[in-house]
Amino acid sequence: MFTKEDVEILAYQRYTSGEDYDKSVWYLAELVVKILKNVKNGHDIKPFETDNLVLLLHDNVNGELLDPNEDEIKELSELIYNEHPEKSKLHFFIAEKQLLLNEIRKVIKEHSKNQ
Repeated sequence: MFTKEDVEILAYQRYTSGEDYDKSVWYLAELVVKILKNVKNGHDIKPFETDNLVLLLHDNVNGELLDPNEDEIKELSELIYNEHPEKSKLHFFIAEKQLLLNEIRKVIKEHSKNQ
């Protein structure tokens, strides 16, 4: 699993990238929706909360991540945008969700090897 320091390093890298606010909101929404599509009880994952989960894959995840469609991302990105989070918080939560998604990828890879 990843540490708080891992999240902080990645968040700082995002900060220095100069990505604009709207793109950051969209990317956070995309990450969260992708996680929701691949993890049971994924609806417990909130864009602005720290997650410490035991990852349980959905039964329909078969060797690869399931990708969300654009409408799913758009719906969540509008909710996030309406919350008006600080850009620094966006960077932190994007970093965390990226690392969490990497962990999910590892679990999927291991799961598909063991089947």
